Amino acid sequence: MALRSRSEVPEHETWDLTPLFANVEAWEEAVRRVRQLADEIAVMASKSFGGPADVARALALHDDMLRLGTDVERYAMSKFAEDATDQGAQRLMSMAQLALDRVGEAAESLVAALCRVPEGDLAAWRADEALRPYAPYFGEIDRERRHRLADEAEKVLAANSSAFSLPSGIYEAATGADMRFEPVRDSDGREVGVTPSALLMHIETSHDTVLRHRAYDSVVNGLRPYQHTLARSLGAKIQNDVVAARLRGFSSVFEMLQSTRLGGTMAANQVPPEHYFMVQDVMMNELAPHMRRLAQLRKRAMGLEKVRLCDTKAPFVRLTDTELTFDDARELILEAARPLGDTYGDILRRAFEERWIYWARNRGNWNGAFCGESSVHPYVFSPFEGGMYGVFVMAHELGHAVHLHLACQNERPSNLSFSNLFIETPSTLMEHMVANALIRRAKDDAARAKVRMMQMFTFHHDFVTHQTEAEILRRLYTIADRGEPLSTDVFRRVSREVLADFWQDAVDLDEGADLYWMRQPHYYMGLYPYTYAVGLAASTLLADRILAGDDEVLARWIEVLRVGGGKTPLELFAHVGLDMGDPSPYREAIRKVGEIVDELEHAFT
Repeated sequence: MALRSRSEVPEHETWDLTPLFANVEAWEEAVRRVRQLADEIAVMASKSFGGPADVARALALHDDMLRLGTDVERYAMSKFAEDATDQGAQRLMSMAQLALDRVGEAAESLVAALCRVPEGDLAAWRADEALRPYAPYFGEIDRERRHRLADEAEKVLAANSSAFSLPSGIYEAATGADMRFEPVRDSDGREVGVTPSALLMHIETSHDTVLRHRAYDSVVNGLRPYQHTLARSLGAKIQNDVVAARLRGFSSVFEMLQSTRLGGTMAANQVPPEHYFMVQDVMMNELAPHMRRLAQLRKRAMGLEKVRLCDTKAPFVRLTDTELTFDDARELILEAARPLGDTYGDILRRAFEERWIYWARNRGNWNGAFCGESSVHPYVFSPFEGGMYGVFVMAHELGHAVHLHLACQNERPSNLSFSNLFIETPSTLMEHMVANALIRRAKDDAARAKVRMMQMFTFHHDFVTHQTEAEILRRLYTIADRGEPLSTDVFRRVSREVLADFWQDAVDLDEGADLYWMRQPHYYMGLYPYTYAVGLAASTLLADRILAGDDEVLARWIEVLRVGGGKTPLELFAHVGLDMGDPSPYREAIRKVGEIVDELEHAFT
């Protein structure tokens, strides 16, 4: 069946945005107020601060601006995610971006003003009772001070922040609005709508080989005409980062990407580039043999002539006799969260009852799933099409929702800071909980094997999909950092080389391997893909301890989720007994992957 339009989606499949703003008119009034707050902060920052009271007043306004600005962005992004082809939603996104540019300028002017205060004076002021709650904010200023440019240069960069985000905007517009992917028919002759997101989240995890191959070919055919456009956009993003790293005095682009904020509440990873290289080397060298073994097993068990990229996640047998309903997904997720205690259960029930989730699949949907914070509660975008993989994706985003809800309740907006190195741990922990619930439901070895295949969806997505993305980025940034040009041919070559290194002869690579770099928005987010390996490795070990009944670890985990800023990601992990700066946790997680492959080999030999 062809994808329906947004106007055909019933209300119960959508989120309720009225707690944010009653209507567009109320949102537009908030946009005006955000701009007004930004102007007030800029005026205050243009003058010399006379003492801690002046700074406290400026930071209070800064809190108000960030809080309202986040809500403005969340509302606009939510409308755009529903249907990127809608002219009204595009207008909201443009208005929001203009307002957020002003927010960025004002925030930068405040940082510049504080940096002009002599360090000794500022250190004394920070001890004032009114400023002590802002210790995480001042800590961020301390970290960034060494690589700041002159005030006027920083002001110009902040004013042009939307221009620097244009490459990702081009990608979102191209994949969400412009590209056309032909619908296909499955093995039963039913028409199925196709998008890159549907292929990734639903179709590639189908047992229907006819559907997988036809949908994969449709996506490749749809991407191909845009490869030169998106090569220019991604190339611009990478080159911008390389230039910024050089201007700011970093030793390499990798040092900058590990040391600087991504914008908004997304904090720096605060680890050296060597951490990135260590994680990538472990995944590419030590995980890959297990995945090749699984690919060969898949070929034998499914009777495939050859294993294509779109086959590497496919379950060997049909996992469910019927499609799951949204109510089935809700029941399973709530059951899965019980070992995590009442804090999780209460938040998740609210998410379902108060419609925090947009789960409709329709034309123009944003390409992917996400969770975003707001002043009222997080919002989750997770289109659901009845497959078990969709349950795992929804649980993943709801894991983010629990984290963001707890952290935002307990921190001032100026302090909010979430490192990508940590942020995928709460999300993937929920996926482990779903797998555990399904294992408990399994009545025999065959049912257990099906759950293990579902569990491999998570490991494949975060350890394979995202780490091959991360390796592609590692090589592209290395090329650009050497001063060599990027082109469509370079993107295609590097993409194929990484996949060939990982899969070797276990997978037959075709043109889809050359265009792999076009399938996800993560390529526009710096080193973000590699953080999934950190998050999943940590959550794998954490889940084992919680499910073993370690109440102290669970209590410490809830404490960690309430931290909205002021701690490095490695400090957060250490609070629950994990040393994620060392290779051993990653190897332990990979060992568990190997055990699952062993179990599947036994079940299907």
